[in-house]
Amino acid sequence: MPRIPYVFPEPGTSPAADELRKSRKKGQLHVVDGMFLNSSVLAPEYNRFFGALWRSKINPAIRELLMLRVAALNYATFEWIAHEPMGRAAGLTDDQLRAIRDVSYLRPVKEKRPSPSPALTPLMIAAIEYADAMTLDVKVPQEVFDALKAHLDNQEMFEATAIVSGYNMITRIILATDVGDLANTEVPQVKSKNKL
Repeated sequence: MPRIPYVFPEPGTSPAADELRKSRKKGQLHVVDGMFLNSSVLAPEYNRFFGALWRSKINPAIRELLMLRVAALNYATFEWIAHEPMGRAAGLTDDQLRAIRDVSYLRPVKEKRPSPSPALTPLMIAAIEYADAMTLDVKVPQEVFDALKAHLDNQEMFEATAIVSGYNMITRIILATDVGDLANTEVPQVKSKNKL
């Protein structure tokens, strides 16, 4: 059970809930909406901000990689389950998803980073290292910033930063309040979706 009850107002009784319904498939609110609707001030703003992240210029596969890496780093099973299919739809492969999910060398104690998976492109490696630095250390070393910036223009670089920041926020809210009852559930292993 969530630590704070979900709020699902009836249609027409809450301007904030009605605004969220307009941006949802078939007008159906989901559990993250229900948590945010505990604050009629924050709910519409969260919806606008994350909607803007979805409309960003950055390549959809890199956007999903960043979101999924934050989910893996923060043990946010709810977000991983929500975004793994979106990552696949954006073109991420089984092996890329496994590499994105692998945080075993970072937690609980940082160890030497292993050689990157051959499934990852140089852009993907740079994006993972950027998400790691932003999430685990907050301060990003110049060489980590520069490695990602070599692949992105200024707008994309800012959007990558906003995506990692935003998903750090949402994963912390989801975990602290136990949205989806998955706070104590391990991020699932990537199962092969390739057909033989």
